[in-house]
Amino acid sequence: MKIRQAHQSDALALAQLVYSSAPNALAATFDINIELSAINFLRSSLFTPQGQYGYANHWVAEIDNQVVGCLCPWHSDLLSSFHQATLTQLTNFYGITHAISVVQASHALQDCIPKPEKHEWCIGHVAVLEQYQNQGVGSALLTLMHKQAITFGKLALSLDVDCDNTQAVNFYLRQGFVKKKDSGVSPRMQALGISSHLHLSKAL
Repeated sequence: MKIRQAHQSDALALAQLVYSSAPNALAATFDINIELSAINFLRSSLFTPQGQYGYANHWVAEIDNQVVGCLCPWHSDLLSSFHQATLTQLTNFYGITHAISVVQASHALQDCIPKPEKHEWCIGHVAVLEQYQNQGVGSALLTLMHKQAITFGKLALSLDVDCDNTQAVNFYLRQGFVKKKDSGVSPRMQALGISSHLHLSKAL
């Protein structure tokens, strides 16, 4: 197994993995119609390097030349250019009017995914192909994040996961994460059908 930074050529495989990491929340936020959908947005944006949904922000696990897992980090020290690149991806794909609708819908995600604190190295878009689960892929990706967090002087890893995803929750607990907070369901989350999320943390 090889852990590496994603390449542009990984975009289509990466889009499927990222979507599978939180299909309900992503669909609720990014689906406008059949064409302007979350999965199509990911396929488009992951061909570009920068921003939250750019390939350069993602790491992948590769087995026999196949991308089988992924994740991405974010933290409180991200540059304004990172956020601007994300807005550009949205505008380029959706157009201004629909991009505004998506940004407004994304505010519900702020209710279940807290803003990173200064000491945290946050992890998102964690996914492993079903046939490669329970083979150490997720653990290897988290080990990389542990090393990166220490390099950047962070004191904890953190992530957020749908409370209904008990398989993922139990995996993170086995990896040494502890439950810190349940987001509950805000009116904005309820309107979009987004479930309560757990905020988990692991001290380094």
